[in-house]
Amino acid sequence: MAALVCDICGGKLTMGSGGIAVCDSCGMEHTKERMQEKVQEIKGTVRIDNSHMTDSWMKMGHAAASAGNHKEAYEYFTKVIEVDSENWRAIYEKGKAGAWQSTLGNLRTSEIYQGITLALEIINRSNLTEAEVVDLKNEFAVALFNINNAITDLMEQNLSELNDKYFDSHWDQMWNTRQRYLTNVEQLEDALSLISDLEDDLSKGNVIEFKKRMCADLKNACESIQYWTDYSESSLGYLGFSASEKQIYLDKFWSLADDIRLVEPDYATTKYSQPDPFNAGYESNRADRIMQYWQKQDDERRLKKKREAQEKRFTEYWNAHPEEKAMLEAEAQSLTQQIVVLNTEINNVPGKAEITNIQGRISKLKTDKDALSIFKGKEKKAIQEQIDAATSELNGVQSRRNAAIEDINRKIAPLEKRKVAIAEEFTKDR
Repeated sequence: MAALVCDICGGKLTMGSGGIAVCDSCGMEHTKERMQEKVQEIKGTVRIDNSHMTDSWMKMGHAAASAGNHKEAYEYFTKVIEVDSENWRAIYEKGKAGAWQSTLGNLRTSEIYQGITLALEIINRSNLTEAEVVDLKNEFAVALFNINNAITDLMEQNLSELNDKYFDSHWDQMWNTRQRYLTNVEQLEDALSLISDLEDDLSKGNVIEFKKRMCADLKNACESIQYWTDYSESSLGYLGFSASEKQIYLDKFWSLADDIRLVEPDYATTKYSQPDPFNAGYESNRADRIMQYWQKQDDERRLKKKREAQEKRFTEYWNAHPEEKAMLEAEAQSLTQQIVVLNTEINNVPGKAEITNIQGRISKLKTDKDALSIFKGKEKKAIQEQIDAATSELNGVQSRRNAAIEDINRKIAPLEKRKVAIAEEFTKDR
């Protein structure tokens, strides 16, 4: 360490009592606090250059991680970061090594999330190619996938290995295991966010694998755990979500399954491959009931998706063809106006009032005829002749009026036909 010298003249300092130092040259006293400051200043200028060691530490860290000695790997990568704070690989590997040291009592998964976040910040400032960044994002996502799955599997294994078959004494393990399935789904969503928008084959393949695991965890979360409510084998109970509580997880399962089926059409179509949608419990034919339930739901979902797809195509088509839409709407409005005008012409065809007048005369003549006694044959005959003449007149007027109306209807028919055709354009599948 460099010598402690006087602040005034640079002379040598001699330590006195109480931590006070005195300059041998000028006699200037330096307080204990000032001496502590000077010592700290000198220490701050001392640096140990270990940059030549970083490559060795990186190799030893990778070797330790490969051997499963994550604690040792963690220490080596920490040494690298102390020398090179911009070494994104060391930052990521340290976070991963920390996460792999997780136990059920001390989960350290947050360390890999922090490592990936910091590493990506540095990578985004680097000159790596787009392809290299894609590969790294997949590497990070797969690491998250493997670590989180390992923790979930460990919890499941821990529960299955319990010696007490009655489970009553293991409520915490049962509860935590079920909740871990859901936590894992959330954490795998974080992993997916790194690669879900990437279009390369590696990313697409990893996305499908991630979604399969998420479906498996959602299915496990929706199952019932059987246990004894007492210590006889006659009284059973079941831990699990109610049907209504499951709905959010069932919806997520099928949303993921639909994505997977774009690549694997038969995914989640066999017995025991689908989540339990019912309340917690047991019945001998439960698997068959589950299968039948989802077959019906699947049909309804397919129909719904088909309708939604049709509506989407319809909206997209007309958004892309606004001029065609406006032209058809204008034509339909014009046709409607033309039909209104022609219907008005029908109402105004001559003869309507004349027909009403003739019908009134005929009705009165019939009344007069009916009022005559049977002995008034000559008078009845005369009235009948008037009725016949009026009827002939009526038929003539009606015939002329009907012919005029028919002519107008012939003009309306093609207009109505065209309106129907336009309506079909606005409703048919695209």
